Amino acid sequence: MCSTIHKITRLCVGAQQQFSHSLGTRSASTASTLGTRSASVLSSSTTRTSSGVHSAVRTVRVFCPYREYSGHSSENGRSPYLNVSLLGVSSLVAASLIGSFFDDGGKSKEETLKTHIGMCTMHLHQAEPHLAKPHFREAYELLKDDLNRTRDTPIPNLKIAYLTDQLGNIALQLECYREAINLYMATINGFALNGIERSNRTVTELFLKIGQIYAILGDYKLAEMSFLHCVGVTTLELSKSDAPKNPKVVTLAGLAYEGLGKVYLSMNLPENALNMYKHALQFAEDIFEPDDPQIPVLLNDLATVYEALNEYDMALEQVEKAIAKAKIANQAAVPSIMCNKATILLFSGDLQSARSLYEQVLQTCVRIQDYETAREVKANMKILEEKERLQKEHLNE
Repeated sequence: MCSTIHKITRLCVGAQQQFSHSLGTRSASTASTLGTRSASVLSSSTTRTSSGVHSAVRTVRVFCPYREYSGHSSENGRSPYLNVSLLGVSSLVAASLIGSFFDDGGKSKEETLKTHIGMCTMHLHQAEPHLAKPHFREAYELLKDDLNRTRDTPIPNLKIAYLTDQLGNIALQLECYREAINLYMATINGFALNGIERSNRTVTELFLKIGQIYAILGDYKLAEMSFLHCVGVTTLELSKSDAPKNPKVVTLAGLAYEGLGKVYLSMNLPENALNMYKHALQFAEDIFEPDDPQIPVLLNDLATVYEALNEYDMALEQVEKAIAKAKIANQAAVPSIMCNKATILLFSGDLQSARSLYEQVLQTCVRIQDYETAREVKANMKILEEKERLQKEHLNE
């Protein structure tokens, strides 16, 4: 490839709709998923430099945007693995708001945390993050002893640990990524001090979210370590019995493998990424229905990996499968996947087909007001124009 071709930008469908669709509450399309997520706002792209090296920068969707505190165990009827929508004010928010109206100045730490979390949730639901941040900061300050634990720091009760986890979810929604990591780690420590082992599924979910945040921040080694912890725990649990596999554990395992795939692609290790995506796709096919909207997302990302390996025939085969499935189960993702196909055609040298498809996708994006994909298409078409110019110059020599 000519050295004057600098890079190409491509929307990553996997960033829009992660494997983390909840059990029993998965939305039917990327559009509805985007309606309930509240943190993934960074631009999501895959870049390819003139040397052929790919660098994937993918937004990580919040695995559990808001988990309502339900007492103690995740086995009491409300699974923490559900993707809980922020739409509507929960009982916790209502209780917090009532408490704030009748504040007598003598509230406990737990009550004060609930109030601030409730106010944050209400403001985020109303698209007012600037009003949520002051409450987040006050709640974060209230937990400073738990975040900077010493030998003399009192052991937090489980209610405080769960509220710390919830505040971490809010930090993620506010894009306060370092604070989110601190809160999640404090939650893990709080659980440990209360006798909850690191192999507990709730703790595994926390490590998963920590890995996703490190991936957003570009700390790929730390992200890798977090995801590998999840893989180790879930693999061990799945190997313990010949009984039917717990779908929650399978989902966590699939998420961890998909996270590793994105991380390895970002680290320019496409061979490793290929293995991880194959595992993630296998888990998805084992637990989800054939027409689940996540399947085309994973197929699209698998195509990206094959393209990074310069295996264009395999990349086109996978992206065609993704398009076919997306047209049935995930129509909102079709423009992004079509854009990816055009990019694969571009790098395979079929410039004419790439241009035709880019133009088709751009028209669709304008019609349906998919401005994010439209921006990606326009950026890629500039690269295409440069390659066309260089090709013409070469023919004229």
